[in-house]
Amino acid sequence: MLGEVFLEDTIQCDTSAYCAKLRNTDFLLDMAFLADITSHLNHLNMRLQGRCQTVSDLYAHMNAFVTKLTLFKDGFSADRPNLAHFPSCEEMRKDAPECEKTLPKYRADIETLQQQFKKRFQDFHTMQPRIELFTNPLSAAIIEQPPELQLEMCELQSDPFLAKRQERGISFWRLLPESRFPLLRDFALSMASMFGSTYICESNFSMMKHIKSRERNRLTDETLFHLMQIGCTNVDIDIQSVVQQQERPQVSH
Repeated sequence: MLGEVFLEDTIQCDTSAYCAKLRNTDFLLDMAFLADITSHLNHLNMRLQGRCQTVSDLYAHMNAFVTKLTLFKDGFSADRPNLAHFPSCEEMRKDAPECEKTLPKYRADIETLQQQFKKRFQDFHTMQPRIELFTNPLSAAIIEQPPELQLEMCELQSDPFLAKRQERGISFWRLLPESRFPLLRDFALSMASMFGSTYICESNFSMMKHIKSRERNRLTDETLFHLMQIGCTNVDIDIQSVVQQQERPQVSH
């Protein structure tokens, strides 16, 4: 094994215990499963990051991964396991065919992961009717929505002009006249402004840390206006107007 050779050739201390692990098929299979499932989790994490994502977008990514977990669990069946989505495990099966009989044990690990997702994202499941209304207002079940929105939803789903529109998401809600649908517009605004993750806050903190570095010896309102970007809404903020409205404007140095 390459790992064993690397330890023996480069590490000066006793590596016999580690080399024994690298010769253990069960240990290597566990590592292969961990590598594959971590890869899927990393992909989900990347999907949850980024700007211009509403809470409904994040819910869709999370819901898709929960469905994938069911697919993964079924793949580790007692019969011939389907390892199409677990390439490292498939490689281990080719190198050590005897390990195939131990593959079904990973069903329990995937079930635990399913339970964790159900517990940690239960708030999303509670919001599911609201997310459905925000995403598909023309087909959402009226009876499942709050009573104060139901009458306006009847008007909305019966409007021939709106029923033919192809816009979705925020673009659709902008079409609604405020005089006819004030409550639905307020609902859409609250959903669109809801932060489903901390990505935007963390990225802006990182940006400020880069801007206010030790190498910078001077920072004025003008330079801050050019450096700061509000990427989540793509709206330019007039820093000068904000500063002028303050009773005691302060300039960072």
